[in-house]
Amino acid sequence: MDAGLAAVIAGASGAGGAALAAFGTSFAMLRQAKIQRDSAHRLWLRNHQQQAFEELLIAVRRWKDLLAGPDFELALPPLADGSEDLRPYFEEQQVRSAAVAAGVTRVTLLADSQTGPLAFRLGSAMSNLGLACLRQKAAATDAPSEEELKRLWDVAHIASTDFAWSAKQALQEA
Repeated sequence: MDAGLAAVIAGASGAGGAALAAFGTSFAMLRQAKIQRDSAHRLWLRNHQQQAFEELLIAVRRWKDLLAGPDFELALPPLADGSEDLRPYFEEQQVRSAAVAAGVTRVTLLADSQTGPLAFRLGSAMSNLGLACLRQKAAATDAPSEEELKRLWDVAHIASTDFAWSAKQALQEA
């Protein structure tokens, strides 16, 4: 074999080896980029889940505070016909209900298949409790009994506890 052919073969081998090394390096870089992307996504999701879980629990707490607070028991200003003006409570209930509904929606979009349904159950329990408290305040003919109202409070408390526990577990596993 002459020196020229040996040089061509050596050059081709070197170029092939360099190409193979470059391919291996780029493959490793792509793999590392995917790992970093997945890690960043998990961190983003966990942060947004934590914020959504917290916002829902705060909205629920505020609604419960309204329903159990001393202002809810006070007499409201009378209307011209002598009945109580319940509009301030209806308006405040709507605000609190909307905050819980928004929280439930956000959690459902971000949460796992266990925590999402628990958020929905919590929202339903709070809605039922809020409506029952308004019916009682209005002294409606279908106002709940004290036992029924206590049961609704218990259901809301259990739903809140179950959701908080599941949210905590989901964040720890993330």
